[in-house]
Amino acid sequence: MYQQQNFGAVTGKNLGISTIVILGGVAAFAVSGVVQSAMNEYFIGMKRSKTYKTIAKRNAVLGGAIGAVAAAGILAAPS
Repeated sequence: MYQQQNFGAVTGKNLGISTIVILGGVAAFAVSGVVQSAMNEYFIGMKRSKTYKTIAKRNAVLGGAIGAVAAAGILAAPS
């Protein structure tokens, strides 16, 4: 009567891909924020009041949040 849809099945492959998405998001946002800040300082002369470490931490949290949402989408998608 009812067929198994396998909706949202958490497999090793899906979990591995989700982990890579989260870690990649964290790294990409952290590095891009620091690079953008350095480029603004060099090319535009715009001095930041925050340190590069603070910018990297803030962007890493943002990358983690976006990566978690993307990973949740991957894990919830039908297999």
